[in-house]
Amino acid sequence: MTTSGNIIDIFNRRIFPGTVHFSKGIITEITEDNAVYDQYLLPGFTDAHIHIESSMHVPYEFAKVALLHGTVATVGDPHEIANDCGLKGVEYMIENAKDAKLKFNFGAPSCVPATTFETAGAVLNAEDVAQLLARPDIRYLSEMMNYPGVLFGDIEVMKKLSRLTD
Repeated sequence: MTTSGNIIDIFNRRIFPGTVHFSKGIITEITEDNAVYDQYLLPGFTDAHIHIESSMHVPYEFAKVALLHGTVATVGDPHEIANDCGLKGVEYMIENAKDAKLKFNFGAPSCVPATTFETAGAVLNAEDVAQLLARPDIRYLSEMMNYPGVLFGDIEVMKKLSRLTD
């Protein structure tokens, strides 16, 4: 796969026409050419671990600010809103992010509440997690914070993790 345009080279402080070559989602080569392009290709940051709710913004508003600082995508865990609102909270985050110019990647919260020692406004059990993982807009199982549950083989925790290998 390739995409062509005026490539903005941040490190060398120049713009040049060229093509970016990809294989399996990884840039394999960048070639310079003499073509004339209308579009520009600019590198961006991916926030690789974020809880959008901690910003005190909904995804759409978060995107407005993050884009100004070069962030173009997130890998998020909506467990905080799930702690309060359950599945409806996760669904709200996904819906609110749809029209944003930032690429939101959401995972299925694995720990709602975080451990059996905590209480929250909602609980997501293994079936809820499976329901989320079946959605095309949920891309992964989010962080498993309940490491005691993993270490001691908690049945509910193991059910959530086993969904990854089914």
